[in-house]
Amino acid sequence: MHGLENLKERIRSGEKVVGCSVRTWSTRAEVEEALGRGDYSYIAVDAQHSAFAEHDLVNVCRVANGMGVPVQLRIKHTRQTYLIGNMLDLGPSMIEVPQVEDLETVREAVDYFNYPQKGRRSWGPSNGVEIEKRPDRLEYAEWWNEHAVLWMQLETVLGVTRAAQMAAIGADVLSWGPNDLAFDREAHPDHPLKTDDDCILHVLKQLEGTQAKLCLRTYSQEQMDRYSEMGATMFLDEQHLFAAPG
Repeated sequence: MHGLENLKERIRSGEKVVGCSVRTWSTRAEVEEALGRGDYSYIAVDAQHSAFAEHDLVNVCRVANGMGVPVQLRIKHTRQTYLIGNMLDLGPSMIEVPQVEDLETVREAVDYFNYPQKGRRSWGPSNGVEIEKRPDRLEYAEWWNEHAVLWMQLETVLGVTRAAQMAAIGADVLSWGPNDLAFDREAHPDHPLKTDDDCILHVLKQLEGTQAKLCLRTYSQEQMDRYSEMGATMFLDEQHLFAAPG
């Protein structure tokens, strides 16, 4: 069974879910090595702050999907939500949109992430996850809309204050961008949310009673444990990919 089958259910239930980052151009051996470092439920690749080529994405998705492991892709830019369907056709089953604060961005992402009648994603998943097992258009579209996971990355105080609204529109996961958020907090020194922890707790409070969860990138086990104590249940482990938060 592919790990995507129950991933959204596990996230929504508050089960601890941890993924790890790999390079988009990783080989099978490198993916296997990364997954062997911990109990990971998905892998993540990045186009926003890393070199990116579509054929590399196809290759790493074929490797991971062949192992039953979902792939998350952070797209290059907030305004590229209209390309989400195209990126998904290459093999990811999760998309992260960076620097989200406008609710219209969330609406457009939901629209292009899901197939009709939930969204308007165009049909044509040439390398889509599990497409070989569900070639029927309507069956696959229904399966996809039930199981795929859409992320919005919060990197401004305005975005942080709109977490509940983003969840209501259809974001499954709200992820964290501490460094860009720090820039924005510094630009708003009088805002009541003074620290990164203030913002995290504010989002966690907003998400109570919703199906969405907050995902935090972590760079040590100690950091993951501290966020767990704050109430977070979803993480992206980057300690082996980056020497320091980026």
